[in-house]
Amino acid sequence: MKSGKEIQFESIYRDNRDKVYRLCLGFVREKERADDLFQEILIKVWKHLDSFKGESEISTWIYRIAYNTALTFSAGEKKKDEKQTGFPENLDLIEPENNNQEQEIRLQLLYQTINELPELDRVIATLLLENTPYRSIAEISGISENYVAVKVNRIKNVLTQKLNPQTHEN
Repeated sequence: MKSGKEIQFESIYRDNRDKVYRLCLGFVREKERADDLFQEILIKVWKHLDSFKGESEISTWIYRIAYNTALTFSAGEKKKDEKQTGFPENLDLIEPENNNQEQEIRLQLLYQTINELPELDRVIATLLLENTPYRSIAEISGISENYVAVKVNRIKNVLTQKLNPQTHEN
């Protein structure tokens, strides 16, 4: 028979796994390393689940753990990643709303372009794609909500320039 904590953890896992895994990919870019980071995050969520006070949404609390764990993890892995600009191998978790091949290609190009952004910008962009509110992004990343808005505008401009270079030529 499962304990209340096990049932709660399974629910949290089911509701947040894809978003947290994409966050992992945004930090480390390689499937194997993302798998390791994902496992480390799950262990921390399990260990600290009893300490969740309900002062924020559970998803915000989990993303905060994921973000802090990813920062620590990627800092230790930074040297391995400096020359890496590869596209994440495991984007099968991200499915287009329909099977339109052009839409799928555009989605892959978007994620590839996001993957080229600096670390914090990748995280913010990934959270935005998950429809995470600015307030939650601010809590997760440790920056102010106003600065999130500034970063979002800058990220949108960079992505627009990279994805549509002809629109910025004179």
